[in-house]
Amino acid sequence: TIFAKISPKFIFEARKGKENNRNYNAADEINALLNYGYAILESEIKKIVNTIGLDPAIGYLHEIYQSKTPLIYDIQELFRWIIDLSVIQLLQSTKLNKSDFILTENYNIRLKNTVASLLINTIKDNFNIKVPYNGKKYHYHNILSDIITKLSYFIVDKNNKIEFNVPNITLSRNDTLNLKNKILKMTPQQRKRLGINKSTLFYMRKNIINGKNIKIYDKTLSKLNLD
Repeated sequence: TIFAKISPKFIFEARKGKENNRNYNAADEINALLNYGYAILESEIKKIVNTIGLDPAIGYLHEIYQSKTPLIYDIQELFRWIIDLSVIQLLQSTKLNKSDFILTENYNIRLKNTVASLLINTIKDNFNIKVPYNGKKYHYHNILSDIITKLSYFIVDKNNKIEFNVPNITLSRNDTLNLKNKILKMTPQQRKRLGINKSTLFYMRKNIINGKNIKIYDKTLSKLNLD
């Protein structure tokens, strides 16, 4: 999986927990990050649903339970991928270790405050990205609110049809895993042949080893792509 490539120190097999396969009892660090991210998304959806006045106990994709909130889970499915992306970005940009997590007395994994803050900020940044939506550009947070509003209009027959359209994020990155591996494995002879400055290669390697994203300028990128 992608998690095995970007964080091989953390073992991730599937979305499951230690007890009865419940996701909220994280059995590993990746599930702990995903759980925390989904909880943030769930909380935000609940606030909007309650403000608009919908009943969160009535769902359409998930079964209806008065003691649960299937409508929240339904809406969550539309934006769950932003949480997945945020976790991947955090793992790529920050060198996390097992010491950044807490093992509870029940042997479940939890995030330490520093990691939780980093994930919150990453999710916040992604939800503040503006993307084309209905002919204009809106933040994902506004799109989430608009979709829930449209659902409420459909329920009370203000609209006779409804379409959920969540635009994708266009990622602009050139520090791919292949390029990172090429930089880490580059010999002095290859560096000289490609005309890459020694200090440039040093700092790129240093950032990669420290788990940070690297900015590869077009001139250097064109040289790397020659090899």
